[in-house]
Amino acid sequence: MHDLHDPWQAVFESLIALRDAWPGPVSGWGYDRRLKCVMASFSTPATGAAEAAIAHAMPGVFGAESLADAPASARATAETCGGLRASQRLYWGAAPVAPGGGAFGLWWPWADGATVSLRIGLHDMDVPKERLPRLRDVFGIPQAG
Repeated sequence: MHDLHDPWQAVFESLIALRDAWPGPVSGWGYDRRLKCVMASFSTPATGAAEAAIAHAMPGVFGAESLADAPASARATAETCGGLRASQRLYWGAAPVAPGGGAFGLWWPWADGATVSLRIGLHDMDVPKERLPRLRDVFGIPQAG
């Protein structure tokens, strides 16, 4: 049971809604240890459903051409993750969490033109040792042992 007074509760609830609306199987999520993100891949015909699932949790979206207009923390997150190429996107969710934390998504189309990967992480975390395991729990990914 999670603390209903936890300011991150709204972030995790929006990620549960994203997971439930996701066009692929719940078991299709994995973990990217390098970026500390959950991840899933899907075929391009599911793009519309994937975008709809993402929209509530992370309503901000930036591409390489619009990243300069993003909040400073979004630009820093993109840089930490290797920057954005022309076809990549950064989705940004800022919940009413002090000091402005929330979820972010990295939309990375594959070179085959038929597949896209989405990585979801948390930005501006106050307690990473609590938040990251909870992110994994939301997406049904076992904790590292």
